[in-house]
Amino acid sequence: MAITTSDYATLTQKLNEWYNEAAVDAVEEWVGKDLFDVGETDWQIYNYLILYGAAKFDRVAEGAQLPVATSVEGDSATATQKRYGGRVSITKDMRLFDRYDQIKEIVQDNVNFAFDRIDQSQADLLLNGFSGTSYTDLYGYSQANTSPDAVVLFSASHTNNLNSDTFRNLIRNSAGTANPGLGRDAIVTARKDARIYLDPNSANRPTILDTLIVSATNEDLAERTVMSPGVQGTANVDINPLKGKVTKIMVWSRLDTRGDGTDTSKYWFMANLKNVKKSLKSPFAQKPVMWPATQVHDSLNWEYPIDSYYTMFAGHPKNIFGSTGVN
Repeated sequence: MAITTSDYATLTQKLNEWYNEAAVDAVEEWVGKDLFDVGETDWQIYNYLILYGAAKFDRVAEGAQLPVATSVEGDSATATQKRYGGRVSITKDMRLFDRYDQIKEIVQDNVNFAFDRIDQSQADLLLNGFSGTSYTDLYGYSQANTSPDAVVLFSASHTNNLNSDTFRNLIRNSAGTANPGLGRDAIVTARKDARIYLDPNSANRPTILDTLIVSATNEDLAERTVMSPGVQGTANVDINPLKGKVTKIMVWSRLDTRGDGTDTSKYWFMANLKNVKKSLKSPFAQKPVMWPATQVHDSLNWEYPIDSYYTMFAGHPKNIFGSTGVN
């Protein structure tokens, strides 16, 4: 029996069920949500402000007032929500011949594609975070890749706004060579560099890099480097000090190939998982939603729009470190 206009409500309900079913699976595989702040916002223009260096703790003479902490505003940035979406077309043929199998497949495929694009766009912010001030994103538009201090996301010379102190989140090895391949020496050096961060008051505010983020290509090497009980690649019986310190490995298949097709499988990153969302921002005004269909009269297709509003930018970069892995 053909699907007719009298079946519209029933079909729409089925499509929503299939959409929600596919969305649950897609969200589980969406790695970017674990690194980026993907919370909801009702701001079209999202205002970001990081407060740091607003601190006071000195010795106090008897009877004297406690010193007042400064109210220093840190780096700030703004980002505008952008709309992304597409349409699921239920054709006259699908309805005439009652092809629920095809209808279900096209809905679920569109759901997966929508979340794939979001996940890849977030990965691309990291993969393009080593040079320039912007890049062309996978939608064909310009995307900034600088943090609020106007320096590219991964840099050896990030600045604080109250003093001349600089800090790095570009991974190097113990010899000082930037962008080393994934390995124990570079991980140890990055963890040390993150611990010596100085805030605008020149106070040490250590960042503990406890999470390793790698491509699918580097999964095995990452596991052997930080999770094996002994030091990887050696014949001695030394224990592996990184085991238990780097507590999580995140394998992000989007890191193997950038959105423009570039091979980026050697790229790798480290983060403080508790605070990384302060460094990577992607607020949503609307997560992907499927709306009721409108009929396209010349073709008699029923088209169900799927759209979303989100933006993306780098915040204060101290909680995410990166390397292209070329050295």
